[in-house]
Amino acid sequence: MINASGFLSIEITDPPKEWGDASNVFIHYSNISVHRSDDGNETGWYNVVRSDGWLDLKTVLNTSKTLGTGALQPGTYNLLRFEILECRVTVNGINYTAPVESGKITISILQGGVKIVSGQTTSVLIDITPNIVPHQNGYKVVPAAKATSES
Repeated sequence: MINASGFLSIEITDPPKEWGDASNVFIHYSNISVHRSDDGNETGWYNVVRSDGWLDLKTVLNTSKTLGTGALQPGTYNLLRFEILECRVTVNGINYTAPVESGKITISILQGGVKIVSGQTTSVLIDITPNIVPHQNGYKVVPAAKATSES
């Protein structure tokens, strides 16, 4: 545990679904990190959620789900990133493994970032809006997202 730490809770939501032909989208995510705004671009990344998990985006339509909470040193954090290990989409009752363009998504935390204060828990809400597009003999996922502080 970090001395005099504050806590950051990572939540995710998906707006009303606009997935094209897909009826379900499942994302296998891992290693959610945030970037301290006064550090360099390649340094200053701190893990908040070290585990991985599957997320059924249907379960976060117009609601949110907490992915994890972690301790951080007080300060302002301006970016969030996580790995997308795998995606699966369901189209016409058939499940497809859908490649993801980069495998990693980096998101700016809007409104100047999130401020972590010692002894307090602050939340960041990831609003993920994946685009599901036909690709070869299946589909691919083009991830897009924004994040806002929910303090």
